[in-house]
Amino acid sequence: MRTDRARSGYVLLTVIAVCVLMVTLLSVLANRSLSRGLEAADAQRSLQQRWGAQTLERALMAQAPKLFEERAELAQARNPSQPPEPYYRAAITLGGVTFDVLLGDEDAKVDLNALYHYAGQAQTNRCLGDLLDFGSNRCVRLRPAIEPRMDSRSSLTSDEELEAEMDPPKAFRSWGEVFELPMLTSTYGSTAALPNATTGMTCWGSGQLNFQRASDQAILAVAGAVIQDGAARDLLGRYRRSPTATLPMLLQAEVSDREDRETLARLMSQSSTSFSVWIDASTQGRKSLRRFSVQSRDREGDIRSARFEF
Repeated sequence: MRTDRARSGYVLLTVIAVCVLMVTLLSVLANRSLSRGLEAADAQRSLQQRWGAQTLERALMAQAPKLFEERAELAQARNPSQPPEPYYRAAITLGGVTFDVLLGDEDAKVDLNALYHYAGQAQTNRCLGDLLDFGSNRCVRLRPAIEPRMDSRSSLTSDEELEAEMDPPKAFRSWGEVFELPMLTSTYGSTAALPNATTGMTCWGSGQLNFQRASDQAILAVAGAVIQDGAARDLLGRYRRSPTATLPMLLQAEVSDREDRETLARLMSQSSTSFSVWIDASTQGRKSLRRFSVQSRDREGDIRSARFEF
């Protein structure tokens, strides 16, 4: 009897051990299956973010010239003295991912590279002080890649000077050479601070400000780099009173110095060839994908593009 009881107890313990082992194995398999499922869901959301951002970027860039042209016509009909904003905001939700979009007309903004080459770093800093609020201005740290063209002309040959005049190299190639980005994010508590701070300026414009779509601040910043502030305000005032006037007419009427007129004619235009788009793709349970893309057409008609992710 004792032998039978011992044998029964041994069998029971074995069964219990096997059950515990099976439960453990099933638990491990369940955790691994859950982990794989979460990884698959995360990969799916990542794909949705990137696919959606890429699709929106292509569609918006293709339609940007037409969209801003239509907005300019509506603004002209509604209030000729008030230019439209150089950007367009929208939010789109696709497949559980929300895409916050900021489409920009880069040539309706102050081109920091053009301003830097024509007026120097000190004037560029002063311009940023006028364009930015106090918090953003505290985060400005200009780190140009090259010296201003105005300082380097004496070391160039005549052919090199002509080439630099037509297409100067970029002094600011990214926002990291304009702002202390971690400080900007810390100041506002959000990485969305950069898109909001840069709605009035660009590093990727054509070098010519589209004065028909530019704000008063932008026109004064560019004109003030060439002529006195009072003369710049007179030029702006005449344009706001006569919004159908062409750029040559305005310069001829308000700028007496021929060299200043020629310089302003190089720094201003009546069209836009550069556009940008910020896309913030956010979804529950995953880090946002923030992408900045810019596209421009050079003097030869070739399209140049750049893309950054934050």
